[in-house]
Amino acid sequence: MNGLLSRIRAGLPRAAAEWVPALVVSFALLPLVIANGHLWPYSPNTVDLSVYRLAVRDMVNGRDIYLTSTPVDNLKFIYPPIAAILMTPLLIGPYLMWQVIWTVIGTGALLSVLRRIRIPRGLVLGVVAAALVLAMEPVRTTMGYGQVNTMLMALVVADLLPDEPDHVRRVPRGALIGLAAAMKLTPLLFVVLAFLIWKRRVAVMATVSFVFLTAIAWILLPTESLEYWRGLGKGEVNTAGPVYVGNQSITGAMTRWFAEDRRTVIVALGIGFLVALVATAVAAWWWRRGEKVFAVGLVGLATCLASPLSWTHHYVWAVILLVAVAGANTLPAWAVWTGRAWSIWIALCLPLAVLPYGGHVELTYTWGQKMVGNLGPTLGTAFILALAVHARVTWRRSRVPRARADVKTPVPVD
Repeated sequence: MNGLLSRIRAGLPRAAAEWVPALVVSFALLPLVIANGHLWPYSPNTVDLSVYRLAVRDMVNGRDIYLTSTPVDNLKFIYPPIAAILMTPLLIGPYLMWQVIWTVIGTGALLSVLRRIRIPRGLVLGVVAAALVLAMEPVRTTMGYGQVNTMLMALVVADLLPDEPDHVRRVPRGALIGLAAAMKLTPLLFVVLAFLIWKRRVAVMATVSFVFLTAIAWILLPTESLEYWRGLGKGEVNTAGPVYVGNQSITGAMTRWFAEDRRTVIVALGIGFLVALVATAVAAWWWRRGEKVFAVGLVGLATCLASPLSWTHHYVWAVILLVAVAGANTLPAWAVWTGRAWSIWIALCLPLAVLPYGGHVELTYTWGQKMVGNLGPTLGTAFILALAVHARVTWRRSRVPRARADVKTPVPVD
């Protein structure tokens, strides 16, 4: 007992150095990020957290969670039914209390990811986390909206990247990936990655966890489960449509490049699926060469590219990619600089900063506006395909027979 207390007392200064900078910035920005929030009296407009709470309220009252919407913005609940079940505690206590708790959990998730991608512990970790909340739009708006993005990312990273030496593992590896996938489907791509990098137990556990949680939802909410799976997220509807410039997926880019019609959407979904598979294969190739952080970040960003709707705040995976390319040892120079450029572009989020959006105004964009609005997913897709070509060329070169040192050139005989 005395030893435990000693470890706690020794760890308090480091924990304070890590948590305080990140939490101060998170809470200071929380009411300022999203419109209609107020710093005094303190009243953040965490609209997505509001959607979660309203959906839970409708669920316990026997109403359809996919008809839930916020009064002003008409935002819908778009997650699988198990998400609403797991969020049931949101009904306990005042809303402001959950805004505080949610922000603490989201900040803790970011700190957890940064620790596992080897940002030094202590004040450096706290300052880096605070800087990311301040400067990276996906992280900042994830906090501001009351979103789950950093939490889901932390679950995946906890199963794939190594624990600290003194960490006691209580949950089997893979179970957290399954939880993340049950909450939001796209992390299922990490199950494929786990198979490709020969982490079969992780992949199996993730699959079991996903199926178990989804089955619970079928038992408790059979009607909503049927509705969700029949329409694959029928509730994921936004009046702006896929063409909305905040949708930075391949589908969003293609509808803005060409047309917002069914054929374009179907083709875009097919391309997104192929890009996701290529990205996962490439990530597995780099994983085996020691670039594990880069591999995880690449697959995370591929899930955003492939999803039909990927809002800018979903791109929190750029945090991992940015750190990976900053410290990569074996990546070619062009990949390092392209990865940095893509991550910084995502962080700046210029499409929402400089372009008009909403009400399908995107259909009237000039070519210059289309370039700004579509550069993120276009650059990301090109980056993944270039990495695939590089891997293919490198592999083929390694297969070319080399002249054996023990074979001597014949000497002419007089």
